[in-house]
Amino acid sequence: MTLNHLVLVGGGHTNALLMKNWLMKPNLMPDVPISIISRDSFLVYSSFYPSVISRSISFKQSLIDISSLANSARISFIKSEVKDIQFNNQKIILNNRPSIPYSKIILNCGSSTKVSKEFSKLVKENIACTIRPFFESYQFIKSEDAFNAENELPFVITGSGLGAIEIAFALRKRWKNRKLILVCNPIKISRRFLKSLEIFNIQIKEDINFDYKKVLLCTGNSPHDWIKNNILRLDNNGRVITNQYLRAKDFFNIYAVGDCASVGINKPKSSGILAVKSSQTLLKNINNDFANKNLRKWLPQKRGLQIVNLFNKNQPMAFAIYGKLVIGPSRFFWVLKNILDTNFLREFKNYYMFSTGNDSSNSVMDCRGCAAKISQKVLNDSLINSNLKKFADSPEDASEIYRSDKHIILQSLDGFPSLVSDPWLNAKITALHACSDLWACGAKLLSGQVLVSIPKIDNAFQNYIFSQSLDGIKSIFDELGAEIIGGHTFESRNYSHKPYTLGVDLALSVQGALKVGQRPWHKYGMKPGDVLLMSRPLGVGIFFAACMRNINVYESYEEIFKNLVTSQQKLVENIRIIQEKFEKQIVNAATDVTGYGFLGHLNEMIQATNSRRRKENVKDLKVVLNLNLFKAYPGVIDLINKGINSSLFEENYKILDSLRYESHERNINFVHGNGINPKEGKTIKKLLCDPQTCGPLLVSCNQGFEKYFDNNWYKVGIVEIKDN
Repeated sequence: MTLNHLVLVGGGHTNALLMKNWLMKPNLMPDVPISIISRDSFLVYSSFYPSVISRSISFKQSLIDISSLANSARISFIKSEVKDIQFNNQKIILNNRPSIPYSKIILNCGSSTKVSKEFSKLVKENIACTIRPFFESYQFIKSEDAFNAENELPFVITGSGLGAIEIAFALRKRWKNRKLILVCNPIKISRRFLKSLEIFNIQIKEDINFDYKKVLLCTGNSPHDWIKNNILRLDNNGRVITNQYLRAKDFFNIYAVGDCASVGINKPKSSGILAVKSSQTLLKNINNDFANKNLRKWLPQKRGLQIVNLFNKNQPMAFAIYGKLVIGPSRFFWVLKNILDTNFLREFKNYYMFSTGNDSSNSVMDCRGCAAKISQKVLNDSLINSNLKKFADSPEDASEIYRSDKHIILQSLDGFPSLVSDPWLNAKITALHACSDLWACGAKLLSGQVLVSIPKIDNAFQNYIFSQSLDGIKSIFDELGAEIIGGHTFESRNYSHKPYTLGVDLALSVQGALKVGQRPWHKYGMKPGDVLLMSRPLGVGIFFAACMRNINVYESYEEIFKNLVTSQQKLVENIRIIQEKFEKQIVNAATDVTGYGFLGHLNEMIQATNSRRRKENVKDLKVVLNLNLFKAYPGVIDLINKGINSSLFEENYKILDSLRYESHERNINFVHGNGINPKEGKTIKKLLCDPQTCGPLLVSCNQGFEKYFDNNWYKVGIVEIKDN
């Protein structure tokens, strides 16, 4: 089987421009599966980074959303770091996950900052930091904000290039009082720059022979280790040598652009300007290559205009550099740079914002993950119509299927359409989501069976998708000490467009074990005086609804994806340890918050509990929720206020409507607590209707044992006897 798979390695400017151009001109996009591998989900536009440091713009304003851009262009996004590429075997080796096969590859992975022996130890000790990656150097700089005082030891910038000079000016605007020293070779710096540095009270030193606190290294570019140690032909600076078609020497299926590439040994040093201008040639050549047509030559310009901002407060000015000529400082160049940079970023937003549909409004779109469930009303009505009313009246997360003198075995089934376009990551998320039903019953994962639906595409790519999916599931089962014991596959008849990886429908039948003597946790069993504890924030459904609309979700991205691939089995095991210690049942009822949102699943607990209490002729219970206690992922509240919600939200919200209009039968009551107004309370109520994938566990716990729960848990309400 021959795999046709174009892989973009690195989320650099050229690959970002390539995806944007495919979005604008889909006829130039090769008719093959395409993936992009990027260490970061967001690309910092490098020309804007000094403005971020100077606080002229926010960090978020400098970002290009690579994952959303890929989604809009129907390209599979894989967030990972490349460790090596086996060019002879056509495999990309990634960090802590299976390798990715390819047929053609585009290298736009940038470079790292050169670190001399003098600074290597200091970097490890966090005394020095390289300017790249920008995400790390930004945190390094922010950590020094508290030391903006004249009596502090100096902050040092090292480097003689334009980048080091502009960063020095940016830091002066950020820190008015801090001593700043630029360690450089003054001979390489124009007198115009030296004069301005002196005016801005930035000292010049040739060596570090003085006491200092921190060092920022702006010391030029160095290739990644996996490039240096590979078989590609490199120039004297360690960049991949390409021909005028942007192909790597001796490898016609490898293209290289940006800081990691050089068109010939004797050509001028690469720069961002050359990288951006190469994207149009690359666009045509990739399409022609797959169509077996002639390629176009790229003739890079030998020099280009560069602009360096001074970031002076009262009258912003900038220098213009063309070759060895330095002009300025002038306000005109500052205005020009601001227009060019702003327009560059605006192009990305204009061309792919809301591109997933014809309507550019925030209208509801079909969501994936657990938000793809049918409504709770349809589910219950169907169960009742099919004489399965017991499952509607008393739902459970898992069912007991076997009992011996040693173990109780529970089983559950869960799955959904692909949530993300990376098949390995999607499989991990789906596996953990399925396990959540067992954890909600207090059980430990034992085994599982897999059901996989794969799009009708060529066999080689089906093999890739299926293998990646199985590897993702197996990684979770191995981590939890469980075993895959079987499964089934079938070919979909409904999904045929790119990215094909989104056409995977995955479900798992999972089995969990309890020791004899351990009582399964049920949805029923809540008791007066219990506290309600939850293990995670809310907002996953809203987050993915925003992603589908290509809205920047930088604030919450890392935390949400970290939780999506983190097991909650340890939390359950810790509760079992506490119960064994005190020889008392601590958790009286439990569930996991998933597709029907917090209110939907809490309502199931209350209804099931009260149904049993009525049979025992005791009073019903109600729950009092403190809206001030609920946690949302960063940025989610703002998204709710902008009208962003998932496709299942409206059905889930009907539960809230019923509470509003049936107050005489209300089982759930709300208190606002301190510091929250009615408008904010309404927003939080909407949060409680949001469908969750890999959502929190929710337990009704004996209040006397609340203090033994670790910091992963937080209180959201209490259980009381309902007034008649």
